[in-house]
Amino acid sequence: MLRIDRRNFMIGAGAVALASSFGTGLALAQDRRELRIGVNGLPNSLEPVNAISNTGVRIVTQIFDTLIARDWFHDGAPGNGTELVPGLAESWERLDDKSVRFKLRRNVLFHNGVEMTADDVAFTFSSERLWGDTAIKSIPNGRNFSPDWDEPIVEDKYAVVLRTKTPSYLIEKIVASWVGRIVPKDYYGKLGAVAFGNSPVGTGPYKFVEFIAGDRAVLEANDAYWGEKPTASRVTFQVVSEPATRIAGLISGEYDIITTLTPDDLALVNSYPDLETRGILIENFHMFTFNMNQPVFKSKTLRRAMALAVNRPLLVEALWQNLASIPNGLNFPHYGETFDPNRRPLEYDVEAAKRLVKESGYDGTPITYRTMGNYYANAVPALMMMIEMWKEIGVNVVPEIYVPGTTAKDEDTWIRNWSNGLSLTDALNTIVSEFGPGRAVQQRWGWDAPAEFNELAVKVAQLPDGRERFDAFNRMRDIFEEEAPAIILYQPLDVYGARKDVKWRPVSFETMELRANNLSFG
Repeated sequence: MLRIDRRNFMIGAGAVALASSFGTGLALAQDRRELRIGVNGLPNSLEPVNAISNTGVRIVTQIFDTLIARDWFHDGAPGNGTELVPGLAESWERLDDKSVRFKLRRNVLFHNGVEMTADDVAFTFSSERLWGDTAIKSIPNGRNFSPDWDEPIVEDKYAVVLRTKTPSYLIEKIVASWVGRIVPKDYYGKLGAVAFGNSPVGTGPYKFVEFIAGDRAVLEANDAYWGEKPTASRVTFQVVSEPATRIAGLISGEYDIITTLTPDDLALVNSYPDLETRGILIENFHMFTFNMNQPVFKSKTLRRAMALAVNRPLLVEALWQNLASIPNGLNFPHYGETFDPNRRPLEYDVEAAKRLVKESGYDGTPITYRTMGNYYANAVPALMMMIEMWKEIGVNVVPEIYVPGTTAKDEDTWIRNWSNGLSLTDALNTIVSEFGPGRAVQQRWGWDAPAEFNELAVKVAQLPDGRERFDAFNRMRDIFEEEAPAIILYQPLDVYGARKDVKWRPVSFETMELRANNLSFG
């Protein structure tokens, strides 16, 4: 039976069996087995903030916990639930527009046997570790994905107040996001961010065993876990760069799950009786962005022309079998009250693009577009199609396909492909967290954002949900689309291949949920 819709999909006859098997979280030791996952890449670090990437979150999610957790399967949701539920915090209480008190679970142990307390939570969200001027030298994204933090207040061993200097109604959502994973104060402080990233300690269901950059990361069951006991004895994330090689490994039995396939792989994997594909539309979007320090892109004119020339429906039909989604700007349903269901679609206008190319004064000089070969699914085919679209409007783009671990100097970069994970259930992510004032698109890559955009970025970070905030986000979207510092392509379908006896479901973010409620065997 095959079920597909534009928001999520599940393929294979095992879908019904999955739904009935996840209630049995507790696994006896003799029932547990190793889970082997063939992945498209690894992060450079397992420090939880430095691991933020398409490849890192799936690993650190298993090692660390957050104060508040997102329940992906709440009330029967098929992996895209947005309900926030207790995690390391048993309860929380908003005190005012700048502070939330968290009451912690007792007797929660880090993997090194030390009890987690309010001191660890306070350290996790402190200027010393996360957002101070010194901290961001070793954790560059610590401030980008944070509100305007103030120092936390430890009330007692199991109570801590997280505070901001300016109003923030997002504290609860932020502590449930990828910036909110709790680290041990003493151990982290002794090692520092870099060494901690090579030997991490958390409170999660799986604990660190081995990390070999570019090759594999290995975790093992944490049988002292405070929640349901882990159902795998060990989890190995093995890098297999080529999709065809990952598929071959799944077929041969070398891997139980493989990541980052495309719709073109569905038929082959599903043709084997013991295998199936599983997937979901994820809260991430593929795009390309410009180095606006390059003279040709300082003005928005050529950027806007290249945006108007991209035929997104054709890309989605040809590369994704219409299973990817084209958002109406930086506007996604999981944003909740900050999602606009009536927003206009992104524009496609070849004739207007041709006029803007002439206005820009572009002289035909080749423009390099850098992309990693197999990091993003369909990245290279999408680029090749867009090169033809840009050729039609008189823009000469040449591909530069590079392998993981290679970098180019900023001054040698013109266009690069990119994606943004949408870790908050709010529109702040990513229009502010990636494109706002002080962020890399402005500071490093040269976007001279209009003053109105930056003023609104500060405003939406402090307002409660309501009409004023809703309208402010839509005005920011208008400016973003007119300025075109980056060009949104589509929201991808995240496709996995899996053995049918691995009872596991994907979730609507660039992670893998391997806790006991979502992983069993048989």
